[in-house]
Amino acid sequence: MDIRHLYYFKEIVTQGSISKAAEVLHMAQPPLSQLLKKLETELGTTLIQRYRQKWELTETGKLLYQYAEQMLIQMEDVKQRIQEIEQGTAGTVRLGVSSACSNMAIDYIGSLRAQFPNVKITIITGNSEELLTKLEQRQIDIALLLRSGKSEKYSMKTLKKQPAAVIVPSGWSSSFSERASLEEIVQYPLILLGAMEGYSFTENILNAFDQRGLKPNVMIESKDISMVVSLVSRGLGLSIIPRMDYVSPFLGHTMLFELEQLDFSVEPVFVKLKDEPISKAAHHFWEIVNEKM
Repeated sequence: MDIRHLYYFKEIVTQGSISKAAEVLHMAQPPLSQLLKKLETELGTTLIQRYRQKWELTETGKLLYQYAEQMLIQMEDVKQRIQEIEQGTAGTVRLGVSSACSNMAIDYIGSLRAQFPNVKITIITGNSEELLTKLEQRQIDIALLLRSGKSEKYSMKTLKKQPAAVIVPSGWSSSFSERASLEEIVQYPLILLGAMEGYSFTENILNAFDQRGLKPNVMIESKDISMVVSLVSRGLGLSIIPRMDYVSPFLGHTMLFELEQLDFSVEPVFVKLKDEPISKAAHHFWEIVNEKM
């Protein structure tokens, strides 16, 4: 028994006779009668009780009719959903978002929701190093992260560069000038943003201290910028992080200061694997990123 047999059986019941069903289905009556007999033989039951001038569904016939209705409705639903996915009006976008760039993704996600409300968005968070690994393993379609030294594998959409800044607990802010210096920073416990493969941000910070003969008091190290900021917010130390172009609730109880002694910056980028196919829904998101740049 397959879906075609269910469709024919449903039509027989709906039309009230094999002859009328054959007419609607544009087929001869004998093959349709044979199909009904084959169904009954396969299921080991009588589906339609035949009389001289009329017939009626048996209990098992009613059960099969209900099942056929449900299955055919589900099949139509599946066909529609497949069409929507192929057209990119449904389906799923698997988006990786670095903790350093989290709020920068909001506008792009909002635009996708506005244009394609039936598209599901799955957001995977982590540091930039982790997300590049997930991208290469095809666990995500697109990622928003900090640009690494490895770029030959990826297509990129580059956002505004972000300089380094000092983040300190609010209670310590009176001890710093508007433009903090490395000489001031070494007097406090430093929460260091951990080094990641392909990224030079942490190395550049440590080199800047070393070039001035300064030794930072590194007490905590983490690759997760949201964890770093939370630790600073609790007054456990200060840190040097990319000064991202947004205001975020997790910056509460902290202050940001410029740090002109560091002349390097980071680049937030949207990335996808170069020359690798992505879903239509993910392609629409990539186009939205392109339009908003």
